[in-house]
Amino acid sequence: MDLDNWTKTIAERRWPILPDTLSELRDACARHSDLINFTDLANLCLSDPFLLLDLFRVVGNSRALQRNESIPAVEQTLLLMGLEAVVTRFNRVEALEICDGKLDGDVYEAVGDWMARSRVAALIVKEWLSIMGDVKVEDCFVSALLYNMPACIYMLQRNQLPDRPLLQEMSEAFSADYGQILQAFVKHMPLPVGFNTLLGPGAPNKRRQLLKLAIATANSLDHGVERSTWLVGVDTAAKMINCMPEMAYNAVVHAVLNVAKRPHVVGYTFPARSLLLLPSNGKGPEMKKAAALSGEDQLANAIRESIRFLVNDLKFERVLYFHYEHDQHALKLRYQVGVDADSPLRRLQVELEPGSFFGVFTSKPQSFHAPADVRQQLSRRYEDEFFQHVGDYEFALMTLFGGHRLSGVFYVDNARTGRVIDDSTYHRFKDLVTRLAQH
Repeated sequence: MDLDNWTKTIAERRWPILPDTLSELRDACARHSDLINFTDLANLCLSDPFLLLDLFRVVGNSRALQRNESIPAVEQTLLLMGLEAVVTRFNRVEALEICDGKLDGDVYEAVGDWMARSRVAALIVKEWLSIMGDVKVEDCFVSALLYNMPACIYMLQRNQLPDRPLLQEMSEAFSADYGQILQAFVKHMPLPVGFNTLLGPGAPNKRRQLLKLAIATANSLDHGVERSTWLVGVDTAAKMINCMPEMAYNAVVHAVLNVAKRPHVVGYTFPARSLLLLPSNGKGPEMKKAAALSGEDQLANAIRESIRFLVNDLKFERVLYFHYEHDQHALKLRYQVGVDADSPLRRLQVELEPGSFFGVFTSKPQSFHAPADVRQQLSRRYEDEFFQHVGDYEFALMTLFGGHRLSGVFYVDNARTGRVIDDSTYHRFKDLVTRLAQH
């Protein structure tokens, strides 16, 4: 397909918005003119990227915006249009409809998912910029909201799900990377050219980099948040804004939960489900869900995947997972990496006797980091057989609970080189097991 022709075609029509948004919009516009609040209308635009798109198309050809290449604030745009023009325009917008064969239900959910990713990206970059001390956030916020709009319209126009990852399929269909698709979209829609300053090619700066990191983070949540490629983006953002990685990661958690708690469509809950490793009630955007596994199989697979991450990405040299055997009230090694074939640890049954180290440690969900000096104190204080076989290495532990029930214990160390476990690695270890417990 020809990119310019496609963007000109989609620019010839107004695109509908989410039904819940339209309902709230009509309620707001039906009030007496003295009671219509522009702040409320602006917040509605920021909650539904399709409504935001509809608004910015009004001012896209503004000569003033073309000259200074700025992105206007949403509320300012509404005020400049004036109450009568705003109400007239918004009263003519339509809603996305699944009924009567107008829109496939799976496509509707997938579009909601991609809009949710945009919302998550907007909230992430807003928080990251705030941590950095940058108070000018709305231009990056609205840029993130509109980033996935060409992809959403592509799905709506075809009314079918992509056969490959969505942005990849679009790039192949138009023989252009997604950045070029965005440029054509901004040009022909038209939208304020300031969007190209943040989303298009150009000299890199910290705000542009953080925006793109936030978009990449939100768009790849469903790829697996334990993957190194995903975590590297969050770690990079943390370095750029000079904060701990867990603070940058918490911004992601808050963003997905914020979107899920205010769902204008079921797809707004999908990023939270991806982050928490929960199965979706609906279907993901690529619709390639595997057959459901039993709860035990799902947990076993998640534990094995977590062990691979601990070894390959966090570079722990030895990883042990001790499963809790309810009948024996003991821990037995179920999965391991880096344990010698003749090590007694392979056959060890860790008794959870009252007063023993593991008896105390497994009494509640918790983690523990034992540097070398603390490791020596534990060995002297407790006579657990475990310490006789595990060696004199710094280590970290964390319990895995399912609700209020103990499932097992993760143990990690660097037994080959004796390398220390720094705070950042320890916190990422804790985050991983915490998310696994939520699974």
